[in-house]
Amino acid sequence: MASIVLFGATGFTGRLTAKVLARRGAHFTIVGRDPEKLKALAAEVEPADLAVADVSDLDALQATLRGADVLISCVGPFERYGRTALEAALREGVHYVDSTGEGTFIDKMIQGYDERARESGIALAPALGFDETPGDLAVELASQGLDKPSVVVTYALPRTGSRGTVRSATSILTSKGPFLREGEARWTRAGELQRWAPMPPPLGPRRSVSFPLALLRLATRGRGLSSFETYVTVGHIEHTGLRYAFPLLKLAVDKTPDALMERFLARLPEGPEGAQRNQRWTILAEARSGDDWRNVSIAGKDVYGVTAETLTLAALNMAQPSFSLSGVVSPVQAAGRDALIDTLTQLSTVIETYEPTQEGAR
Repeated sequence: MASIVLFGATGFTGRLTAKVLARRGAHFTIVGRDPEKLKALAAEVEPADLAVADVSDLDALQATLRGADVLISCVGPFERYGRTALEAALREGVHYVDSTGEGTFIDKMIQGYDERARESGIALAPALGFDETPGDLAVELASQGLDKPSVVVTYALPRTGSRGTVRSATSILTSKGPFLREGEARWTRAGELQRWAPMPPPLGPRRSVSFPLALLRLATRGRGLSSFETYVTVGHIEHTGLRYAFPLLKLAVDKTPDALMERFLARLPEGPEGAQRNQRWTILAEARSGDDWRNVSIAGKDVYGVTAETLTLAALNMAQPSFSLSGVVSPVQAAGRDALIDTLTQLSTVIETYEPTQEGAR
């Protein structure tokens, strides 16, 4: 049976993923830095094994991977802590999956690890979480069959998140991302551009602003897109804040000591629970190529439940002997398009397609 190692198992996303792995009957090991938390989680999910390893101990983490097929990393922020897991996976020759939403981390993965992974026959699959995986699927479905399409993706997101999500969102808010315009990268910051997005019912048209999501680095791989941009819907107050307060926000983040930022984040709930987990989200991908076009919307709820499912799906798919991809791969490549559609559908996610040949949605 294929073996999976889950690193960062006792964090919010890690615990959810461990429960999905157990439910799917996977053979897996949970790994973290706190022995007591690991024992408590093991009592719930009954893993094959557990092991103690910290992000500062590459040798200890590598030892947990001996005989494994796939490593899932839920240890973030990835820009600060993620490289240990990457290095351990490559040294031990196992496929790698993570839940990052940090574009700068993915840039460094592509630049520093892609070639090594290809030479070793190892696949690196970042961003197998809610932020990018349904978005990547929407791009795949919207752009298929179109010649060098221009694609715009807009997210309508929940207003609550885990500590890790807050960390990632802060990083995105104060950085730039490579919007693709006619084949050329234009580095764009959050809130720099705005548009009205034709979101599907019941949302309707929504004001949206540029937001440099990690999807910018992955959805363009192998699809021949001529242009690609990512946006999030905002209200009037949020739009005004992003437009005028950005310099102050960036200054505050840049000047705040890491220890002080961590103390602030520690006061936040580890992650949303109960009704907060059920907030709805919608992703719209608009693809255009000459007179041809196609819009695909994907809508659902419980972003963290989706993340646990997609991480598990990708790990199980990549552990199969038939999986032959190597280097940095997109979420759809890691999970498999049809399997991803089935998984999202089972989670009551609605996928709708709008085309000019149709009178309505399919």
